[in-house]
Amino acid sequence: MTAQIPRLSGEDWQNWANRLLTCHYGPTNYQKVPDNDRGDAGIEGFTLSEGHAYQAYGCEGEPLKTLGRYQKQRNKMTDDIGKFIANRALLQKLLGAVEVTRWVLFVPYYDSKEIVMHAANKTEEVLKAQLPYVGQGFHVAIVHEEDFVIERDRLINAGTTTLQVASQPATPEQITDWTSSNDALAAKLQEKLARLPTLTTDEARQRFHGTVLKWYLEGQAILEALRKYPQVYEKVVGAKAHRENFLVMATVSGDAPQKILTSALHELLSTVQAEVRELHSFSAEALAHEAVADWLLRCPLDFPGVV
Repeated sequence: MTAQIPRLSGEDWQNWANRLLTCHYGPTNYQKVPDNDRGDAGIEGFTLSEGHAYQAYGCEGEPLKTLGRYQKQRNKMTDDIGKFIANRALLQKLLGAVEVTRWVLFVPYYDSKEIVMHAANKTEEVLKAQLPYVGQGFHVAIVHEEDFVIERDRLINAGTTTLQVASQPATPEQITDWTSSNDALAAKLQEKLARLPTLTTDEARQRFHGTVLKWYLEGQAILEALRKYPQVYEKVVGAKAHRENFLVMATVSGDAPQKILTSALHELLSTVQAEVRELHSFSAEALAHEAVADWLLRCPLDFPGVV
């Protein structure tokens, strides 16, 4: 199973793209162009020194297949290059002495060479229009979020936004496959759950057994997705390792098994939320449940001495 960072669209993507660009170029160099009064002029913002003009666009309906994503991005580029050419008087006033050397469509993600070819065609279209605000060496280009990983990580680590990772729900088939391939771990979990007095029937124990494995598989997918964000990933792993060092105290506390279980979960969640502020609360909660499931499977978390 897989997990992914949901791709933004619409106004959410426009706002995030402007923050990335401001971080990249600096607030006194990147000039945002609001579009809430007379509509946009085919640009989201531009730089005063380099003459880079940006239009941000996040496809609605993601995840999309390559063709569908390309078609939406192609249409957006076509429409906004049309505005860039047609709104000559407005753009001359907005840009002043700035000559545009790049018109860039900034998207969350692109995966088609066709959109690069389309950008080349649009470059020729702009050059033929002989616009007074277009400089030498002008090109239409496309970039995506991965081209701004330094700025993205800087903003996330600064706490200006939170990172939410969406994991596909683990299916019963995936849980069954994992159990078949890890029968010793699954059996150990079953033996531990038999000591939870709150699970009074075989059906209840089996249902909770599946729930714990669901926590584990979904959390593992989130952890894998977070590898793209090394600083965040290392903080999560560090928080989990820190709490694991103290689990032995729970096993000798004399507390009831259900209290040991819930305390371990709550304490880890508090640690992750305190130490990994870059994470959205939903992702932090999913990772806390993954850790408890992992501890139950690997044995750092146990309920000894309970009959």
